[in-house]
Amino acid sequence: MEPVSAPKPFDSDAHYFQVKWDGVRMLVFKEGSAIRLQNRKGNPRTAQYPELQSLARLIKATDALLDGEIVVLKSGKPSFARVLRRDLAGRESVIKALSSQMPCTYCVFDLLYIDGKDLSRLPLKERLQILAGSVTAEKPLYLNDNFPSGLELYRQVVEMELEGIVAKKKESPYVFGVKSDYWLKIKPRRRLLCVVGGVTVQQGTVGSLLLGAYQDGRLLYLGRAGSGLTGNDLKLLKAYAAREAAGKPPFINPPAGKNILWLEPRLTAMIEFAEWTADLRLRAPVVIGFSNRPPEEAAL
Repeated sequence: MEPVSAPKPFDSDAHYFQVKWDGVRMLVFKEGSAIRLQNRKGNPRTAQYPELQSLARLIKATDALLDGEIVVLKSGKPSFARVLRRDLAGRESVIKALSSQMPCTYCVFDLLYIDGKDLSRLPLKERLQILAGSVTAEKPLYLNDNFPSGLELYRQVVEMELEGIVAKKKESPYVFGVKSDYWLKIKPRRRLLCVVGGVTVQQGTVGSLLLGAYQDGRLLYLGRAGSGLTGNDLKLLKAYAAREAAGKPPFINPPAGKNILWLEPRLTAMIEFAEWTADLRLRAPVVIGFSNRPPEEAAL
């Protein structure tokens, strides 16, 4: 079940309000003493998160199906870059190392099945009551909080620079495999300091910036942005690019394409964007302005 977007936060006695975590959506199946993970596309993810086998002792049932989000923290906040790195890890040795270096948390927000009972047709408020009595909320399991005011939660989420909030109708069933306005997501646009590692050039004119940020000392390409650049910006960038041109891309994952001029990774810019894509790209980025902050501060 997926939420649909809503334009602004609101208050309502008919809804619960929850933090929208910046993580990877995951179903957790408890089958006896084993835990099995499946992402929203139906793909297995059990091997990626070995530490979540400990959920078996925290779920008070023989068989159960939970819905939630896997998050990995950095400086006390969820990091999509880190959880994506966990999710895409393939080699067993890498998975083992990352599970120690970047342990994950399962933020559970729904219970769909327990010991032979299908709960999906029950109202959300009843499912949450059963969920609260069916799990032990200790690491690595976090039981999602429900808040009474969407306006106040949204204010705090913006202040803390979290991803957003979700409003869920208390009387709603769980509808598998669809987007439903029973659940509404409200997300502020986000900001990120980026390194300019190149520009696109068409007929001698700069078109967009190629943007990246550092992860473990390596510069990752995150996408390109042209919106927000003024005519004066483009003139200054043309002169800057002539001075700072590099012979090769500074990114470890450079984009393919023609009409790209690579730059030495010295210039930084503040970028506003809607959200992360599943392959760690900036969605709908806009250039807010250039920055005097050093490149090494542009880190995921």
